[in-house]
Amino acid sequence: MKTAYGVEVLPVVIEDPGGLVKEVGGSLQIVRAACIEAVVHAAVLSARAFERGTNRAKTPGGELLLRLAGTLQIRDAISEVGLAKGPGYLVIFGGSAEEARRKLGLRPWKGEHCPREKLKPLLERAAMVEVL
Repeated sequence: MKTAYGVEVLPVVIEDPGGLVKEVGGSLQIVRAACIEAVVHAAVLSARAFERGTNRAKTPGGELLLRLAGTLQIRDAISEVGLAKGPGYLVIFGGSAEEARRKLGLRPWKGEHCPREKLKPLLERAAMVEVL
């Protein structure tokens, strides 16, 4: 899914997270989340933070982790929403998610969608990082 700010999000299945650790960070991140909408929202907020100079992390991928987890501690964010075996979301800032998926050998996945009542707190958590 291509979003505003040149961000792409793609649902994927991670088989070997250990082999991908060196690939994530910077402008490419792989995260776990309840639904694709939460990832897209956090990714757009991350890109906007860099555009405005209000980012808390050094990289867009790091900012995404902080916002998706709703924390300012990168260690906590990685533990909660970072790379792990199973379904997840590949996020790329300014590139092709499909090309990155193929290069990394990740299988496509259909992704999950959140019902509105479950989504609202996830969106609020991502936005909360602005005021922390």
